[in-house]
Amino acid sequence: MNKLSTVALLILLGAAGMFNGVSLTSDPTGRSLGLDVGMLPSWHTWDYRISGLFVLIFLGLGPLICVAAVLVDASEAPVYVTCAGLVTIGWVVWQILVLDIDAPLAQIPLTLLGAALILLAVGQFRARARDRSRQ
Repeated sequence: MNKLSTVALLILLGAAGMFNGVSLTSDPTGRSLGLDVGMLPSWHTWDYRISGLFVLIFLGLGPLICVAAVLVDASEAPVYVTCAGLVTIGWVVWQILVLDIDAPLAQIPLTLLGAALILLAVGQFRARARDRSRQ
């Protein structure tokens, strides 16, 4: 169940990250996602291209690579899942504190998803430690 839940959440995050990342890099004005360049702070770049690349790589490709690690039971998989959760939460914090973006309908689910990934990874760390202590 833990493995299935982890894979499902990673696929959800990866698919959303791929969609949003491709949308932002192919349409840096953000209009395709209902965004406006005027929403960005004045010091930020003039469009969403850089943010889109971050989302595409770290919230799209990254979680999908983690899926592969989880499915093949790589020994480092819980570390990768924890990193995916931390990056997801970090992205939300960056949006709120630095970019001054207020989008609770996106930020709350992303935060919960990141926290769930971290909790699932902690459970996997504990299970592996328990298995090692039995040997």
